[in-house]
Amino acid sequence: MRGTYLLALALVAAAFLVSCGAETLRGEATTPCQQPTITEAIAGDGNLLANGGFEEGAQSWCSLDSSAWGTPFSISDERAYTGDQSALLQLRSDDGGEVRVYGVNQEVATVTFPETLSAEYFVERWDKGTPIQYLQAVVIVWDADNVPPEVAGIGNHQIRYILAGVDSQPTQISNARYVMVSEEQPRVGEWVRFERDVRQDFLELWGVVPEGFDRLRVLFEVRWDDRTPDDGRSSADVFYDDLYFGSGD
Repeated sequence: MRGTYLLALALVAAAFLVSCGAETLRGEATTPCQQPTITEAIAGDGNLLANGGFEEGAQSWCSLDSSAWGTPFSISDERAYTGDQSALLQLRSDDGGEVRVYGVNQEVATVTFPETLSAEYFVERWDKGTPIQYLQAVVIVWDADNVPPEVAGIGNHQIRYILAGVDSQPTQISNARYVMVSEEQPRVGEWVRFERDVRQDFLELWGVVPEGFDRLRVLFEVRWDDRTPDDGRSSADVFYDDLYFGSGD
């Protein structure tokens, strides 16, 4: 009888958690890393990013292990633009913090600065309880020989692409320039394509195409900034697939 009673209590507790909206990560969870793997191999399609479609799980990708980064991404077979898998980012305001980043990133080593950055993303859920909640892609250049004078000594300069969620530049960072790809809220329930000529963007926004750099970092994110304790609850489920960084052919 005692065993039956304890089992009943466990079932009630489980039902209570579900009814209160308790959630767990979906898909194959990953672990954060201090430093991304630097990729040198180039895929047959000219992609500098290894495993750009996540068909090999989390290989070559990571979530950074820093105070601003939230729960690491997971590998999901629920949705995929092509193939069977994608990266799933799950933003939850219960994680707390003034700034919280959920993302995937990879570093590449190449002599020639790439031309094209592209991705497919799918927003399944978008509950925006804080004003500055958005999707973003970032290209960071480390230690270029022709670094613009205004950021000399910082170590890197970058472009941040705002994909959706805010209608103006969300932050002011001395070594970052912004491109507002969209000023609308995300389109929920459909795959959306993002593509930019990053070489042209660096030329227009920084005055030069990077040369002689040490390495490049690419990030795809969902995040919030400047969140306050009075803001409402936020949540988002975002899938990224077919990430590409390479030639424009």
